Amino acid sequence: MIRLISFATLFICLCAFVSSADAQSSAPFSIKNLNPFIQIFGIPTTEPAELKTDQAWAGALALDIANNSIITHHIGEAIVLDGETYRLSLTLRRGINNKTEIGFELPLIAHSNGFMDNFIEGWHDTFGLTNSQRDITTSNSLHYRYSVNNIDVFEINHPSEGIGDIRLFAARQLHKNSNSALSLHASLKLPSGDAQKLHGSGATDLSISVAHIKRNWLTSMQFTTFANGGLLLLGKGDVLRHLQKNSLLFGSTGLVWDQHRVIDLKAQLDFHTPVYDSGLDQLGNPTVQLTVGGSVRFSPTTRLDIGVGENLLTDTTPDFLINLVLKRHY
Repeated sequence: MIRLISFATLFICLCAFVSSADAQSSAPFSIKNLNPFIQIFGIPTTEPAELKTDQAWAGALALDIANNSIITHHIGEAIVLDGETYRLSLTLRRGINNKTEIGFELPLIAHSNGFMDNFIEGWHDTFGLTNSQRDITTSNSLHYRYSVNNIDVFEINHPSEGIGDIRLFAARQLHKNSNSALSLHASLKLPSGDAQKLHGSGATDLSISVAHIKRNWLTSMQFTTFANGGLLLLGKGDVLRHLQKNSLLFGSTGLVWDQHRVIDLKAQLDFHTPVYDSGLDQLGNPTVQLTVGGSVRFSPTTRLDIGVGENLLTDTTPDFLINLVLKRHY
């Protein structure tokens, strides 16, 4: 975790010395599914529908903290997800003309014993949510394991940190005016992370998607809506290779209440079809994750997104996620 904190500090210091003049628009949360066996794949975060203009730059530093606590089995398969996963990613994007944008994402991944178990149990008690799975796991421990007929297929029980799978991307503006925008996106995830430590999948993934934003719904309320959807083609990786599917669909939709003041309020749904062919909910079910929170504006060009995520339908996503993203346009 020391490397992650140092990386974050460096980026914040760089932001402080960069001058800028472009205004930031409402933007979606940059949310990943941090299920340890799913976050290794190249499912993109929700892309902005409005691209950077010619020679303009944008940077984002995202920190995701996910807490997992579950033990379950189904017809010979069994899984243990007990620990915390951290993802710190630096994203840079640049407009190369007024209709085309390119960029890259460099993630750092860490798996740890964590520190949030007691806090989350109290959170669940306060809001009447169940702690049935947490009652049978050890607080603040790390154990990620998948087994078949009591034979371990994949297991991690020691903390680790390292570079994840780097993602390259490009986008094309299809439509844009003062109230709406539509863009086409493509990305290529490269196998730069260590698959044996769940820092990457060990394969190359390719995605294509479209992003849309619409402003001034119910003009007096200043609502903005956005949607994103696409297809991800999965390279055959090194993690649970015999279960992995070849492709999946992904998407998101959300609402922003933008009063052009210091804080914007947001709610967002992210979803994708299964990554694995498994009878376990944690691997073989579709994902629907809700994130609520908002953006704090430090200046017209710098903002901090703060979101809290919960799984809605199944245990395919962690039952608690914190998302912090510092965004800077220049």
